[in-house]
Order: sequence, then C-alpha cells, then structure tokens
Amino acid sequence: MAAAQRALRKGRVETVARWKHKNEGTPETHEHASHRRQGALARLFQSGGIDAEQLGSAMEIAAVAERIGGEVAVKTASLETRVDVTHMGDGAFYERLGQVRREMAYTRWRGALQRSGCQVAAVLDMIIGEPLGITAAAKRYRIHHRTARTMLITALDLWPIMLREICREVDQRELTRAHQRLAG
Repeated sequence: MAAAQRALRKGRVETVARWKHKNEGTPETHEHASHRRQGALARLFQSGGIDAEQLGSAMEIAAVAERIGGEVAVKTASLETRVDVTHMGDGAFYERLGQVRREMAYTRWRGALQRSGCQVAAVLDMIIGEPLGITAAAKRYRIHHRTARTMLITALDLWPIMLREICREVDQRELTRAHQRLAG
C-alpha cells in the first residue's frame, strides 16, 4: 500500500512539473487534454491544411446545421393540463436576424456546392457532427483524397461569400415584414 501511495505522489509531482508553464487549468486537466484525440478539422488546422478563417467557417456551418437539425428532431411533450396562464407560444416564431441570415446562407451555400460539382454529402461529413477526416471521407465516397480536400477547401472558402451576400440582401426591416406576414 505504501508503494502504491509513493507511486501516486511521484506521478503527481511529474504531472505538475510537466504542466507548470500553464497558468489556467489544473495539471490533471492539461494531462487529460493532451491525451485526447482532436477532431479532424482541428488537426487539419494545426497541420496548416486550413487557415483560421476556414476553421471558423467550418464551425459556423456546423452550428447552423446543428440548429436546423435540432428544429426538426422528434421532441417529447407533457400532455398534463397546464395550471399556469403563461403563453409559451407567444412570439416564439420571431427569430433573430443573425440566425435567419445564417440559415439562408446555409441553404444558398449548399446549392452553390451542388452546382459546382461538389459531393455535398462528403463535404457535410467532413464538417458537421463528428467530422470525418479527409482520407476517411474519400474512402467512404470513393473519391481521391486530393479531390476530397479540394472540395472541403472550396466549401469553406465559399461560406463567407454566401454569408456576405445574404447580409446585403436581408436586413432587419425585411425580417420584420416577413414576421408580420406570418402573424397575418
């Protein structure tokens, strides 16, 4: 038992020494994170395969896709009688301008990818959810890994262009008019 405790203390001293240059977080947190496998896009960024703007585009695309997918997911509801008098549905369809713009840009972006000859499913698999690496996506979709990489880079570079176009087209006044049409 004493030998086990000595080994634990020695391991702790080594861990603290290994991470003493880090100011935020505990040595244990840094140790755990160092053994964690990073996502495909993060590895691609670290290797210089994509730049920070492209990584940001990928994160934004993934967030929009997740939001859209979350809206169509099956949800549960309580069928019990409500005893309070709050109206949960009042104003629920009003969306923020930024969300509307991003969802419209996502739709336009997917259409542009399709028109450019990209395999949209392959691109989405490399960006959304638990992203596939370029090699894994290439194998799954039976394309060359250079083709998969080109499609990914093209898609990531296209995102800010589509978002800028939508931002020029849709302003708060246009969104308010659309909400008024929906309210009837």
